[in-house]
Amino acid sequence: MSSAAVMATALERLDALAAARGLSLTRDASMAPLTTLRVGGPADRLAAPESVEELVSLLEVAAEAGVPAFLLGKGSDIVVADAGIRGLVIRTRADEVSIDGRRLRAEAGTSMTALAKRCAREGLAGFDWAISIPGSFGGAVWANAGAHGGEMAQVLREIEAWDPAARRRVVLAPADCAFSYRESRFKHTGEVVLAATIELERGEPEAISARIAEHQAQRKATQPLADQNAGSVFRNPPGDHAGRLIDAAGLKGHRIGSAQVSTLHANFIVTDRGTGRAADVRAVGDHVRRTVAERFGIHLQYEIEFVGDWPPGALDEAG
Repeated sequence: MSSAAVMATALERLDALAAARGLSLTRDASMAPLTTLRVGGPADRLAAPESVEELVSLLEVAAEAGVPAFLLGKGSDIVVADAGIRGLVIRTRADEVSIDGRRLRAEAGTSMTALAKRCAREGLAGFDWAISIPGSFGGAVWANAGAHGGEMAQVLREIEAWDPAARRRVVLAPADCAFSYRESRFKHTGEVVLAATIELERGEPEAISARIAEHQAQRKATQPLADQNAGSVFRNPPGDHAGRLIDAAGLKGHRIGSAQVSTLHANFIVTDRGTGRAADVRAVGDHVRRTVAERFGIHLQYEIEFVGDWPPGALDEAG
């Protein structure tokens, strides 16, 4: 039996199991409108759970059906293949937030920008940097996201996750999560972040809001927010900045097809509205990596993730 036939059979089983549990699935759902880069083909199935319990149920039925599950937050930092994603995409919308003193627990689908503003209103300091993270709270934990000198590992105290091997919920301490620059165990184990607790300091709401406004003004002045982009394309190499290297290589504005290096910030790739192609984004990114390596001997690592059904060889370049 071909791999396509195996997947078709597994999807039929998924449909039946989801229906039995009252879980709603959408067939052949377009992914481009659900990502900030606005590229990519359809997902075989799409679900949008409103609660952690529903999210866990979807993970359970996907595992039982033998269908791969991909977690989607706010759609930043990813490039979905033009052929789409095989299996089930779960667009996490569980976003309940609770506060107990200086501790805050948020579910995976919570908006990072909304959470930063909530912390300011509550007089909780030390999370103002999160205003510049356009993704979800769960995704930020997964990637150890950061900005303006702050990152998730600095404030996390407890992480609730789904263990696909044991098929159960687990609670982890930050020390167990192998956090480093834009890295965590979750990128390698397949565990799914369900919720997490952070601990902050007390501060004056007005002062925190002022810092948030400063971050927003800096981001607006230096990043192509009006253009379709997925955020920073490459990780900063030790002691340097990817954007500086790309700019020094003369690559601002370099275009391949529907994608180009931003003329405002060289560590961003932007796409044409309505006609953007994931393959063009990858082609631009790989050209940038090769050119910077040839010019400066530095091998840039991708920060964005390339997901879905890419053609054989399309992702051969390391990193």
